[in-house]
Amino acid sequence: MTSDEFREVEALLASSHADMATQLGISEVSVKRYATDAQPVPVHVTRLMVALLVLRQGRQQARYAELLARYHSDT
Repeated sequence: MTSDEFREVEALLASSHADMATQLGISEVSVKRYATDAQPVPVHVTRLMVALLVLRQGRQQARYAELLARYHSDT
């Protein structure tokens, strides 16, 4: 994923850098680096972003939130 593609998906998700960092479980600094091409986007981040996009477009956000609450005690 290029930095342009990163910003495109971020926009499609209507997420700020801070929101994106929270959703991906990474620092906001890392998000800014990916968005500005200061650092390459890791494969696992690309996969997570695509999964979030599929969930959002498939209107599965509520189910995702439910499962996240069930299996991830920090949320």
